[in-house]
Amino acid sequence: MKVLLALVTGYFVGANAGSRDYDQLVDSVRAIRDSEEFHDFLAALRSHASQTLRELADMLERGGAESLTPTDLVERV
Repeated sequence: MKVLLALVTGYFVGANAGSRDYDQLVDSVRAIRDSEEFHDFLAALRSHASQTLRELADMLERGGAESLTPTDLVERV
């Protein structure tokens, strides 16, 4: 995802192409954004983040926030 964002940003900032090429890029980005695959990717990403946050909350509840250091949390996650 970062690569796609970097490519799009680089094109907008550094391109000397005409408005036709710009319009094609905007249309392509919209097509990607509206695609079912992209929505599935976002759903999977949200699910993964939700599960990770639940596991982190469980660790904090079981171990107590005082006994865990940030390094311990990173290693456990």
